[in-house]
Amino acid sequence: MRTEIKKLHQSLGASMVYVTHDQIEAMTLATKIVVMKSGVIQQIGTPAEIYNRPANLFVADFMGSPAMNLVPASTSKTSSGFDIIIRRDGEDPLILADTKARDLPSEVMLGLRPEDITDGQFRNGSAKPMAPCKVSVVEPAGADTFVVLSLGGKEVTARLQAETSAEAGKSMEFCFDLNKASYFDRDTGHRLSV
Repeated sequence: MRTEIKKLHQSLGASMVYVTHDQIEAMTLATKIVVMKSGVIQQIGTPAEIYNRPANLFVADFMGSPAMNLVPASTSKTSSGFDIIIRRDGEDPLILADTKARDLPSEVMLGLRPEDITDGQFRNGSAKPMAPCKVSVVEPAGADTFVVLSLGGKEVTARLQAETSAEAGKSMEFCFDLNKASYFDRDTGHRLSV
């Protein structure tokens, strides 16, 4: 049905208003999305803008399947940006270097999409730092395999290739692409400019 609605919209070239609670429908059908919560507009933008730069924690959590990973983190200013520090139960904290961030408070909510946590070091032609993490659950899903980690007291989903060697209960190296990271204020939930 989504394909038929999309074809109709393209052939008519007319403006259409389509109301849905299904975020996949919104992403696939819209040229512009208005995300609302309790009758209040949270964000207006293209599907790419809404997905890649959510305005707040509600939009980040609502748009995407699986949803954006939202993890409490501390920050520490370095000469080249910020260290993002995520606590792990029974292990040393995970410390990730973000060289693009210029201004962050000491406590943030880190947002990373599942596809931005991978088991491959090379992505988009450049090397990314790797960090060891213990795998909690492995969920084969055909073309992808979803792997669940525990970071910052939250379950975090990574989207890996189907052929991954990930095993539940074992540690492996993961790449966290902080070039795609979103940061949110822990109190207000609003996106932070970095």
